[in-house]
Amino acid sequence: MPDFGNGPFLWINRSGDDTQGVGPNCCSFQATCEYHPMSDALIDDFSAWVAEFERAEWMTGRAGDKLALDWTRFHEAGVKLAARLKTEVGNRFRVIYEKPHEDLGRRCEERREILNDGRIVSLPSRAVLYRIPFGRLVDTIVSGGQAGADRAALDWALEHNYQHGGWCPKGRKAEDGVIDRRYGLRETDSDGYRQRTKLNVRDSDGTLIVNIGELGGGSLATLNFCHSMDKPVLVAPLDDGVTPVVVRQVIGWVREEPIATLNVAGPRESKRPGIYRLTRKLLDAVASTSREELRARRELRP
Repeated sequence: MPDFGNGPFLWINRSGDDTQGVGPNCCSFQATCEYHPMSDALIDDFSAWVAEFERAEWMTGRAGDKLALDWTRFHEAGVKLAARLKTEVGNRFRVIYEKPHEDLGRRCEERREILNDGRIVSLPSRAVLYRIPFGRLVDTIVSGGQAGADRAALDWALEHNYQHGGWCPKGRKAEDGVIDRRYGLRETDSDGYRQRTKLNVRDSDGTLIVNIGELGGGSLATLNFCHSMDKPVLVAPLDDGVTPVVVRQVIGWVREEPIATLNVAGPRESKRPGIYRLTRKLLDAVASTSREELRARRELRP
């Protein structure tokens, strides 16, 4: 997989346990580690390939920020290099080609394995493969800081020791006054809400919109930004409270995408009284259900 920083492209997981992750990086520009034999010709070609990734410019458009790469061609070249690597290492290693985070379409054939006979097979995404629960998959919770759903998400993150952040309007404006400095939010150039809504969608891996009643106002704008940027989004209706069905939908969605930085959005408290309490209750239910499932799976292991 290509990545920034001296062109790393090879990681080795020596334990053989997929749930332990990809392992440490061991190859970069013109350098290999003691654990991995590679011909000079192949490392030269890998280095040229990853150098193209390093040099690519960032472009901004309707779909959000992305690298100006012909991803189809780039991945075809990467898979061919992986196939050459498999030829060199044979049965000593599994060779898996994985798309980088910077490819906005990475969820399609995210991981592929090159077999001994040259065949290339698709593998489950990391979220599906590992079945990582909410509490371990989501690293950071971001929100806009408005009283209501936004504030509930930030308070929940602080209480449960999650990283948190997000964008808020200039002057830290909210309907109940100035947003407290204990929330680690960045201010936009505008004192309006639209810019921070867009930036929170852009800078997260997916957006969870909690709602009561008809979707409107800032919540509807959030949904539209998600669609225009092709970002994962789930609307969680809480009209009937935090039901098991909604909890299962959220857990399944977070695992499937996967989402490390989660943007939580929804109406302000004055428009949907009770949305603060329901948002916190939903996050509590999702986290506790995930922990129970993880505990049950561990108990079932031989």
